[in-house]
Amino acid sequence: MKTNRTFFKSTLLSICLVTILSLIGFSQPDYVFKNPSLISGTNKQIGAIYRFPLVKTGIDAIVSINNITANISIVDFDDSLNGGFKEAFQPRIQAQGNTKGYAEFTITFVASGTIIPVVMTEVPATSIDVDGNKSATDSMFEFDEYITPGTYQLDYDLVNTDLRFIFSTGSVTGRNSRGLEKALIDTMAMEAMFSVVYPNVNSFTVRIGLDNHQNGSTTRQRSVYFKRFFFQNSFLPVSNLLSFSGNRNANNEVFLNWTMSSLHDYAVADIEKSVNGHSFVSIGKVPVAGKSTSMFSDNSKTTSGAYYRLKMTDKNGKIGYSTLIYIRSDGNYGKMKVFPSMVNDNTNITFASENAAPAKISLFDQGGSLVMKKDIAVQAGNNTIALTGLSQFSTGQYFVVVSAEGHQYTQKIQRSN
Repeated sequence: MKTNRTFFKSTLLSICLVTILSLIGFSQPDYVFKNPSLISGTNKQIGAIYRFPLVKTGIDAIVSINNITANISIVDFDDSLNGGFKEAFQPRIQAQGNTKGYAEFTITFVASGTIIPVVMTEVPATSIDVDGNKSATDSMFEFDEYITPGTYQLDYDLVNTDLRFIFSTGSVTGRNSRGLEKALIDTMAMEAMFSVVYPNVNSFTVRIGLDNHQNGSTTRQRSVYFKRFFFQNSFLPVSNLLSFSGNRNANNEVFLNWTMSSLHDYAVADIEKSVNGHSFVSIGKVPVAGKSTSMFSDNSKTTSGAYYRLKMTDKNGKIGYSTLIYIRSDGNYGKMKVFPSMVNDNTNITFASENAAPAKISLFDQGGSLVMKKDIAVQAGNNTIALTGLSQFSTGQYFVVVSAEGHQYTQKIQRSN
């Protein structure tokens, strides 16, 4: 987006202000990211950790800078003074000439005033103003990459988007492809927006990036707004298809379910599946006329993760599509169990990981203070980790937190004599 803006006519300014104020009033975010404070590390550097207070009632957000790739720098961690939305997370990123890279942030939701993770029922993250500047010799494109858990929803304008989407195992990237500059960070420009909706998570990771083909450096203000938007040519029509979700059971079967408005005129839902997020095939049809809820089970027991969507056809033959949801190959990935949970000096943590990766075990007391930290390496599949030395702590409740692959998993234990 452009930082410098000039309005040539007062009437145009008035119209724009009225329009923007109306949109802001209509589109208040689900989470408000304001007034961050640095709580550890060096400002704008890898390892820095910030707290946004009261992003939701009783909830703070802890934001850590995990990585900054070569020739990328963070100019402002959260720029709320130079346009956009004060309620959004708005880092300002600089890329040197002929550089493609990103700054990676993990956002964790915690009980207010503590560092105890809290699971949110839904976290909608919408990247706004993912634009660019294209020419024959000197181009620049913005992109955002969201690290994805077992299930998520993606939504954008199917017809008018300026973006190209890249699906890979564990992430989805929205990258500007048209190279059309937008004057403002504004929710009116939905062709340069996309939403990733996370269900039942306490954290997620986003990579905010620039693909700079220019010889000189460029600095861009970016914006992640925490609200689900409904697009003009949306996967998920707001008036008819209200929700679409799924899960995998212990037998590796996938169950999909969806709800519809009582006023819908859909006749049939065609369930489509893809292994790469691009090429979809039909795996079944469900009559939905007169129904408000429906479901479908995929009993193929596919060993790899898969994308699913609904192709909805109404009684007049008009077709619409649902959001994409991605379901991993094993519903146990990311599941953690601590046994025994009533402990004296030691206990065991079992954790299933999809990939070999570094991880951290943290132990918090009931007041939210970190009392133990351990770096480990987990292997793909099931892992068992011994946690010892707990007898040094006083009796009471504690929280075991495993952090791996951009996500955190929590279980409560009781320290006894």
